[in-house]
Amino acid sequence: SGGMECAVHFQTGHLRISRSPKPVMKGRQSSFSHNEKGRHMKQIINSNKKVYCGVDFHKNTSTLCALSQDGKQVEPLVTVKTKMLVQYLSNKKEWVIGIEVTGGANDMAEKLKASGHEVVLINSNQFRGIGIGGKKTDQRDAVALANALRLGFIPEVHLRTKRSREIKSLLTSREHLVQARVDAINHIRGTLREYGITINAGVESFYSDAFTKINELNNEQIKRALLLIFERVKILKSEEKQIESDLQVFTKDDEKIQKLQSIPGVGPITALMMVAVVDDITRFKNSKLFAAYLGLVPKVSASANMRMMGSITRSGSEMLRRYLIHGARAWMRYSPKEDVNRIWAERLKERRGMNKATVALAHRISRICFAVLRDNTIYKPRLRKEEVNEKAA
Repeated sequence: SGGMECAVHFQTGHLRISRSPKPVMKGRQSSFSHNEKGRHMKQIINSNKKVYCGVDFHKNTSTLCALSQDGKQVEPLVTVKTKMLVQYLSNKKEWVIGIEVTGGANDMAEKLKASGHEVVLINSNQFRGIGIGGKKTDQRDAVALANALRLGFIPEVHLRTKRSREIKSLLTSREHLVQARVDAINHIRGTLREYGITINAGVESFYSDAFTKINELNNEQIKRALLLIFERVKILKSEEKQIESDLQVFTKDDEKIQKLQSIPGVGPITALMMVAVVDDITRFKNSKLFAAYLGLVPKVSASANMRMMGSITRSGSEMLRRYLIHGARAWMRYSPKEDVNRIWAERLKERRGMNKATVALAHRISRICFAVLRDNTIYKPRLRKEEVNEKAA
């Protein structure tokens, strides 16, 4: 007992006592012991090779997987509280960290970069390495992110500055107020029309006539409800103006926003949205790629000798794309008739229709915005050759 084994020697007949080897546990066995595994991981960490860490990022907890360049696991999979993530990675400065973009990912990436880490934001809309085979867990997601990171097969997202994110947040808040106000106005108009009462088109007509028109209703309950909504419309309008005054803080000292407003169809809100979305214009190689980033280029389906063009891709910021299209409509309506771009758009409208001509002009406006931001200059309208010759003479 106690690891001792008794045996009788066959030739001498003497009793021989020896210590038996340590019994081996049955079940699943590791290829090497725990101590050997620890030494193996320390060798990888101490080497000069990069370590790639995939982070499956969530609000409360995050799961991490760290792999070496050749795909070997550096540390066991670990789940930590998200608020402790920066502290957990504080002594792992040599790690390249990949985070899938989600709510709060920009803020976490900014904190990790400030602490000295190399951080890559991964586009969740284009990354297809998660959930393959119908098995999706936080651990599998972290492994997939780490593998994609070390192989360089990642659709990367630009980490925008805090200032651009602040502008975008204010503009999004304003957008919510505008949508709520428009919905309330449409509700009042539609309800009054149900009872044969109409308000003339236009915002000014609504604000001047709505109170009187609502009081023409015979049903006191409906009248009271619409009056409450009308008061809410006025409150939403005042809140919208307050946000616009707050946004003026960003426009005062920013030359880029001022120069963008020199382009016809680009007002202060569109210029602010452009600066918030672009952040750094040097990340775009040319204006064609910039227009594609905003989703103002047609879809392409090509195979062999067949090539088909479809509607626009609608990728990128929907708000900025919508603002540019509204600006294109204003350009076609209010710009001088001698404007070269308006003449081009009018000719296109005759061949392809108003909507396609408007989107095409919005595409051109986006490329003009790119040139203004790249060259740090104001927009100079193009004149027809006849006017250029007259001025030269």
